[in-house]
Amino acid sequence: MATLKIVDPVSRIEGHMKLEIEIDQGFVTDAKASGTLFRGFENLLIGRVPEDAPLITQRICGVCPISHAQASVLALENISGWLPTTNGRILRNLVLGSNFIQSHILHFYLLSLVDFVPGPQTTPWIPAWDSDMRPGLEGAMAHLP
Repeated sequence: MATLKIVDPVSRIEGHMKLEIEIDQGFVTDAKASGTLFRGFENLLIGRVPEDAPLITQRICGVCPISHAQASVLALENISGWLPTTNGRILRNLVLGSNFIQSHILHFYLLSLVDFVPGPQTTPWIPAWDSDMRPGLEGAMAHLP
């Protein structure tokens, strides 16, 4: 008989996500991921001039504002038939690449690293429990005082 495992919310990501995993005899038979937060950015754009879209859509996410802005700019370009100059494309790619690097650094050091490396034993990093609840860190922590 299949069992359904639900992970809600998924942590250590930017945004809100829910996972539903169906397991039958030890094998995953179905998996679904869904965003669980409606913020209504689509409604904010109704009745506004199209040029506002890149500025408004940047506010969707604090980690990756450039990709949201660029997606709306690409949509505007497709609608209008306008193409950027070569220098414009190069500048756009440099800005997007810089945000890509910044986003990965932020995700690794602020959102993920806390699961792999114990923090300093001072406030506010001291947990409310007595032991480290993360599995498999005994060897990783052996060299620490």
